[in-house]
Amino acid sequence: MGSRIATRQKAVTAPAGPLDARPEEVDPAFQRAILKIAIELRKPNAPSYETIVEATIESMRLEGDAFRRYLGENGARNMSLLLATARAAGL
Repeated sequence: MGSRIATRQKAVTAPAGPLDARPEEVDPAFQRAILKIAIELRKPNAPSYETIVEATIESMRLEGDAFRRYLGENGARNMSLLLATARAAGL
């Protein structure tokens, strides 16, 4: 009869680093702010996009830099969806 030899394999793991870091959680107010911006843009004689964004940041007391970064990363996609929905609903 043959003998059995137990072997152990060492688990290889990558060092913890930026790739393992959890993404920042998004403030739910940012999504509400995008909706508010989309509704404001749909109004007749709406001011400029930048004016509406600035007013929304102030009125909702958002962290301006974080919200603008969120808009840069996600805003165009979210805004186009919201505007399409507003047009379809006749808002």
